[in-house]
Amino acid sequence: MENYKLAVTLWNFKGGVGKTTIALALSETAAQQNLRVLVVDLDEQQNLAQAIRLTGKTFPNIEVRTTLNSAFANENFNLFILDTHPSKDNNIKDALAFADIVLIPVLSDYLSIVNLRSAIDYVTAAGVGNEQVAIVKNCMTNLKLSNEIEAVIDAQGYHSAGRLPRSNILTRNIASGQSWNKSMPIHQRKPFRILFQNIWNAYRNMLAGNFHNLWRN
Repeated sequence: MENYKLAVTLWNFKGGVGKTTIALALSETAAQQNLRVLVVDLDEQQNLAQAIRLTGKTFPNIEVRTTLNSAFANENFNLFILDTHPSKDNNIKDALAFADIVLIPVLSDYLSIVNLRSAIDYVTAAGVGNEQVAIVKNCMTNLKLSNEIEAVIDAQGYHSAGRLPRSNILTRNIASGQSWNKSMPIHQRKPFRILFQNIWNAYRNMLAGNFHNLWRN
Protein backbone atom coordinates (compact mmCIF):
# COMPACT_ATOMS: atom_id res chain seq x y z
CA MET A 1 0.00 0.00 0.00
CA GLU A 2 3.03 2.27 0.29
CA ASN A 3 2.70 3.61 -3.28
CA TYR A 4 -1.07 3.96 -3.32
CA LYS A 5 -2.99 7.23 -3.04
CA LEU A 6 -6.53 6.48 -1.91
CA ALA A 7 -9.17 9.11 -1.09
CA VAL A 8 -12.12 8.11 1.11
CA THR A 9 -15.03 10.44 1.90
CA LEU A 10 -17.45 9.65 4.71
CA TRP A 11 -20.87 11.22 4.28
CA ASN A 12 -24.51 10.86 5.16
CA PHE A 13 -27.06 13.65 5.35
CA LYS A 14 -28.20 12.14 8.63
CA GLY A 15 -26.03 13.22 11.56
CA GLY A 16 -24.86 11.08 14.46
CA VAL A 17 -24.21 7.92 12.45
CA GLY A 18 -20.51 7.64 13.30
CA LYS A 19 -18.76 9.35 10.38
CA THR A 20 -16.16 11.02 12.59
CA THR A 21 -15.48 7.95 14.73
CA ILE A 22 -14.98 5.75 11.68
CA ALA A 23 -12.80 8.40 10.01
CA LEU A 24 -10.60 8.50 13.09
CA ALA A 25 -10.25 4.72 13.30
CA LEU A 26 -9.37 4.46 9.60
CA SER A 27 -6.84 7.28 9.82
CA GLU A 28 -5.06 5.89 12.86
CA THR A 29 -5.13 2.33 11.53
CA ALA A 30 -3.33 3.57 8.40
CA ALA A 31 -0.85 5.50 10.52
CA GLN A 32 -0.15 2.40 12.59
CA GLN A 33 0.84 0.73 9.32
CA ASN A 34 3.30 3.57 8.60
CA LEU A 35 1.19 5.13 5.86
CA ARG A 36 1.06 8.91 5.44
CA VAL A 37 -2.45 10.21 6.04
CA LEU A 38 -4.09 13.53 5.28
CA VAL A 39 -7.29 14.11 7.25
CA VAL A 40 -9.59 16.80 5.89
CA ASP A 41 -12.23 17.79 8.44
CA LEU A 42 -15.03 19.63 6.64
CA ASP A 43 -17.45 19.58 9.57
CA GLU A 44 -17.84 22.96 11.25
CA GLN A 45 -17.53 21.33 14.68
CA GLN A 46 -14.09 19.95 13.69
CA ASN A 47 -14.34 17.09 16.17
CA LEU A 48 -12.11 14.89 14.02
CA ALA A 49 -9.41 17.54 13.71
CA GLN A 50 -9.42 18.04 17.47
CA ALA A 51 -9.24 14.31 18.19
CA ILE A 52 -6.36 13.78 15.75
CA ARG A 53 -4.42 16.69 17.22
CA LEU A 54 -4.74 15.16 20.69
CA THR A 55 -2.80 12.13 19.42
CA GLY A 56 -0.34 14.14 17.32
CA LYS A 57 2.75 12.82 19.11
CA THR A 58 1.56 9.24 18.70
CA PHE A 59 0.77 9.67 14.99
CA PRO A 60 3.15 12.21 13.45
CA ASN A 61 2.35 10.72 10.02
CA ILE A 62 -1.21 12.13 10.15
CA GLU A 63 -1.72 15.69 8.97
CA VAL A 64 -4.95 17.62 9.49
CA ARG A 65 -6.54 20.32 7.37
CA THR A 66 -9.97 21.93 7.49
CA THR A 67 -10.45 22.96 3.86
CA LEU A 68 -10.32 20.91 0.68
CA ASN A 69 -8.16 21.68 -2.31
CA SER A 70 -8.07 19.44 -5.37
CA ALA A 71 -4.30 19.93 -5.44
CA PHE A 72 -4.06 17.80 -2.29
CA ALA A 73 -4.15 14.75 -4.57
CA ASN A 74 -0.65 15.66 -5.76
CA GLU A 75 0.81 15.69 -2.26
CA ASN A 76 2.78 12.85 -0.74
CA PHE A 77 0.07 11.01 1.17
CA ASN A 78 -1.08 7.39 0.89
CA LEU A 79 -4.54 7.95 2.29
CA PHE A 80 -6.88 10.94 2.26
CA ILE A 81 -9.76 10.78 4.76
CA LEU A 82 -12.52 13.37 4.33
CA ASP A 83 -15.01 13.79 7.16
CA THR A 84 -18.10 15.80 6.28
CA HIS A 85 -21.12 17.50 7.79
CA PRO A 86 -24.66 16.17 7.22
CA SER A 87 -25.84 18.44 4.42
CA LYS A 88 -25.90 18.85 0.64
CA ASP A 89 -23.84 21.94 -0.15
CA ASN A 90 -21.00 22.64 -2.56
CA ASN A 91 -18.38 21.53 -0.03
CA ILE A 92 -20.06 18.13 0.12
CA LYS A 93 -20.15 17.89 -3.67
CA ASP A 94 -16.43 18.72 -3.81
CA ALA A 95 -15.66 16.12 -1.14
CA LEU A 96 -17.60 13.47 -3.04
CA ALA A 97 -15.95 14.37 -6.34
CA PHE A 98 -12.50 14.11 -4.70
CA ALA A 99 -13.14 10.59 -3.44
CA ASP A 100 -12.18 7.24 -4.90
CA ILE A 101 -14.54 5.59 -2.41
CA VAL A 102 -17.51 7.01 -0.51
CA LEU A 103 -18.61 5.39 2.74
CA ILE A 104 -22.11 5.97 4.10
CA PRO A 105 -22.34 4.91 7.77
CA VAL A 106 -25.73 3.79 9.07
CA LEU A 107 -26.88 2.78 12.54
CA SER A 108 -29.13 -0.08 13.59
CA ASP A 109 -32.28 2.01 13.70
CA TYR A 110 -34.92 2.49 11.03
CA LEU A 111 -34.53 6.28 10.94
CA SER A 112 -30.91 5.74 9.95
CA ILE A 113 -31.84 3.79 6.82
CA VAL A 114 -35.12 5.34 5.74
CA ASN A 115 -33.40 7.79 3.37
CA LEU A 116 -30.51 5.54 2.44
CA ARG A 117 -31.56 5.17 -1.20
CA SER A 118 -31.79 8.93 -1.68
CA ALA A 119 -28.39 9.37 -0.03
CA ILE A 120 -26.78 6.93 -2.46
CA ASP A 121 -28.56 8.59 -5.38
CA TYR A 122 -27.16 11.96 -4.29
CA VAL A 123 -23.62 10.55 -4.20
CA THR A 124 -23.89 8.98 -7.64
CA ALA A 125 -25.43 12.17 -9.04
CA ALA A 126 -22.25 13.93 -7.89
CA GLY A 127 -20.31 11.71 -10.29
CA VAL A 128 -19.28 8.82 -8.03
CA GLY A 129 -19.81 5.40 -9.58
CA ASN A 130 -22.35 3.19 -7.85
CA GLU A 131 -19.71 0.51 -7.23
CA GLN A 132 -17.57 3.08 -5.42
CA VAL A 133 -20.25 3.72 -2.78
CA ALA A 134 -20.54 1.36 0.18
CA ILE A 135 -22.49 1.20 3.41
CA VAL A 136 -20.78 0.84 6.79
CA LYS A 137 -23.07 -0.89 9.27
CA ASN A 138 -22.08 0.93 12.44
CA CYS A 139 -22.69 0.04 16.10
CA MET A 140 -24.39 -3.21 15.17
CA THR A 141 -25.34 -5.80 17.75
CA ASN A 142 -26.75 -9.30 17.54
CA LEU A 143 -30.07 -8.22 18.96
CA LYS A 144 -33.30 -8.74 17.04
CA LEU A 145 -33.77 -5.12 15.90
CA SER A 146 -30.22 -4.85 14.58
CA ASN A 147 -30.58 -8.11 12.68
CA GLU A 148 -33.87 -6.95 11.18
CA ILE A 149 -32.35 -3.69 9.98
CA GLU A 150 -29.36 -5.48 8.50
CA ALA A 151 -31.74 -7.75 6.64
CA VAL A 152 -33.49 -4.70 5.17
CA ILE A 153 -30.16 -3.21 4.08
CA ASP A 154 -28.96 -6.47 2.56
CA ALA A 155 -32.26 -7.03 0.73
CA GLN A 156 -31.77 -3.72 -1.07
CA GLY A 157 -28.50 -4.97 -2.55
CA TYR A 158 -26.33 -2.13 -1.25
CA HIS A 159 -22.58 -2.69 -1.22
CA SER A 160 -21.29 -3.20 2.31
CA ALA A 161 -17.75 -2.25 3.33
CA GLY A 162 -18.04 -3.65 6.83
CA ARG A 163 -19.98 -4.22 10.03
CA LEU A 164 -18.76 -2.50 13.20
CA PRO A 165 -19.73 -3.21 16.81
CA ARG A 166 -20.58 -0.62 19.43
CA SER A 167 -17.45 0.02 21.48
CA ASN A 168 -17.28 2.07 24.67
CA ILE A 169 -13.52 1.59 24.69
CA LEU A 170 -13.22 3.36 21.34
CA THR A 171 -15.23 6.37 22.47
CA ARG A 172 -13.26 6.61 25.73
CA ASN A 173 -9.99 6.48 23.83
CA ILE A 174 -11.08 9.31 21.54
CA ALA A 175 -12.19 11.45 24.48
CA SER A 176 -8.91 10.89 26.35
CA GLY A 177 -6.61 11.42 23.38
CA GLN A 178 -5.47 7.79 23.20
CA SER A 179 -5.05 5.78 20.01
CA TRP A 180 -8.37 4.36 18.84
CA ASN A 181 -7.56 0.74 19.78
CA LYS A 182 -5.63 1.19 23.03
CA SER A 183 -6.57 -1.60 25.50
CA MET A 184 -9.19 -2.86 23.06
CA PRO A 185 -9.64 -6.64 22.92
CA ILE A 186 -8.66 -8.29 19.66
CA HIS A 187 -12.23 -9.37 18.89
CA GLN A 188 -13.34 -5.72 19.02
CA ARG A 189 -10.45 -4.52 16.86
CA LYS A 190 -11.04 -7.13 14.20
CA PRO A 191 -14.14 -5.59 12.52
CA PHE A 192 -12.32 -2.27 12.12
CA ARG A 193 -9.33 -4.05 10.62
CA ILE A 194 -11.64 -5.89 8.24
CA LEU A 195 -13.26 -2.60 7.19
CA PHE A 196 -9.84 -1.09 6.56
CA GLN A 197 -8.74 -4.09 4.49
CA ASN A 198 -12.00 -4.20 2.53
CA ILE A 199 -11.51 -0.57 1.51
CA TRP A 200 -8.00 -1.22 0.25
CA ASN A 201 -9.09 -4.38 -1.54
CA ALA A 202 -11.83 -2.41 -3.28
CA TYR A 203 -9.28 0.20 -4.31
CA ARG A 204 -6.97 -2.46 -5.72
CA ASN A 205 -9.90 -3.80 -7.73
CA MET A 206 -10.50 -0.27 -9.05
CA LEU A 207 -6.88 0.05 -10.13
CA ALA A 208 -7.20 -3.29 -11.91
CA GLY A 209 -10.28 -2.01 -13.73
CA ASN A 210 -12.52 -4.51 -11.96
CA PHE A 211 -15.32 -2.08 -11.10
CA HIS A 212 -18.02 -4.76 -11.09
CA ASN A 213 -16.39 -6.63 -8.23
CA LEU A 214 -15.02 -3.92 -5.96
CA TRP A 215 -16.45 -5.33 -2.75
CA ARG A 216 -15.94 -9.02 -3.51
CA ASN A 217 -12.71 -10.15 -1.89
